[in-house]
Amino acid sequence: MSILKIYYPDDTHSEPVVSLEDPTRMILPFNRGYFHQPHSPQKTDWVLKRARTLFKNHQCPACSSSAVGSLELRDGLLNRKNHLIPGTATVVGFRCESCDTEWPA
Repeated sequence: MSILKIYYPDDTHSEPVVSLEDPTRMILPFNRGYFHQPHSPQKTDWVLKRARTLFKNHQCPACSSSAVGSLELRDGLLNRKNHLIPGTATVVGFRCESCDTEWPA
């Protein structure tokens, strides 16, 4: 993280010297492209697909219970401590916790 340093003059009660003949600009330009990164459709496509799959299967087809858990592969992304990042594994099916019914995704 960078630190922004702000200059405070010693004499804060005096008026700043402003000249109308001085052509130098007082505004610093910032490149907007540096801060804004466009989202590509390929990066967010798997997130939307996963969310839609979870929403469509939030209720058990056999008993209509909402106690449904997802069955995932162990292909998810790992963080620096070698722990699985939640929501990155592939969903292959669902299992009802009430009636033990399983169905594919």
